[in-house]
Amino acid sequence: MKKRLISLFIATAAIISASCGVFYAQNIGKKPAVSQNTTENSFTFSLKTAKSALRLCSLWESEEGLKACLEKKGYENISIMHTEPSLKSDNKAGLLLAFKDNTLLCLIRGTKGEEWYSNFYVGEGAQHAGFSKAKDLFAEDIDAYLENLQISKESTEVFISGHSRGAAVGNLLAAELIDSQAFKSVSAYTFACPNTTTLEVAENSRYQSIVNIINPQDFICYIPLPQWGYRRYGVSIELPTYGTENFESLYAQMESSYVADNCTALRTFPHKGKDVENIISYLAYLAPSPRDYYEKEIPVGSFRLSMYDYMMKLAAVMSGENPILHGLFMLSCESVPEVSAITEFVFGTLSEEELKSPKSLEASPVVANHLTPAYEAWLTVLDEEYFTK
Repeated sequence: MKKRLISLFIATAAIISASCGVFYAQNIGKKPAVSQNTTENSFTFSLKTAKSALRLCSLWESEEGLKACLEKKGYENISIMHTEPSLKSDNKAGLLLAFKDNTLLCLIRGTKGEEWYSNFYVGEGAQHAGFSKAKDLFAEDIDAYLENLQISKESTEVFISGHSRGAAVGNLLAAELIDSQAFKSVSAYTFACPNTTTLEVAENSRYQSIVNIINPQDFICYIPLPQWGYRRYGVSIELPTYGTENFESLYAQMESSYVADNCTALRTFPHKGKDVENIISYLAYLAPSPRDYYEKEIPVGSFRLSMYDYMMKLAAVMSGENPILHGLFMLSCESVPEVSAITEFVFGTLSEEELKSPKSLEASPVVANHLTPAYEAWLTVLDEEYFTK
């Protein structure tokens, strides 16, 4: 039993740390037209551009490798910022800025270190608080970068991309730059993007150059909950899921591509996207509103904690702050019905032997369907028409 608890603790840490942004995003289920307008320029979705952007997002693990890749593509003045260890109150994210042919590339990294506290800091305002604070920092960075190079905004086309936390911050940043009307054009391709705002205007046509590609089997793409009124700026394109025409055939092709690139099978939920829908509905039942997230208490032994309190415990574990103390506390929650349901969702498809190996947990449905290889496999088998019809 003791080994089982230790294994479960390791599994929890491995799964959540591999997932960049556990409590965020929604699928709007809309697809962009072939041509859209942003500021005074037309925007046309490009599958080739989406694939290239996703590939860059996957290279963040090696900053030197990412920089070398961009240099090969002809980018200059490459600047990588905010990569030092974060503090709880920083609300930062890694940012890369580079310039080529009047285009400013803004590439944003996913979660690292104590940024977990920021991920769970939803707030009660119109925008996710943790993501919004990082966005504000980046807006200042862009101004300083362009001023230093003596580049005018009016002649600059901005291209933004990111995965998970990086996608969420990029989503807000793109919207703000579009609203500023200071640039020649602004576009963004995000992947596994969390929900970012409760503003209905986020779906306005002026944000049509922000394209969010969403995997329906990616649990992380549905939090903060749509039941709380959360959404994303721009257009969200849902990858195939149950009910999609020719889904079984498309899914088989995607799995084949995934195996070819990763030398392992993609672990899936038994009922594909339906399982994700069910757990999101359950979480909405536990916390019907952001206020409930912060104030509704759950009895845990002799303690009474809000969902936010619980997520702060989780953030402490993920960021390495006294993991034994906080991890053991989390394991004591195993008998709490609310936590048990989530644990079953996360660990239900894993054997006890697999729970003993943190590395093997990257193949679990929660993690595997969120990381970039799953998105890359889908983009490999889908054609331009799927995204633009």
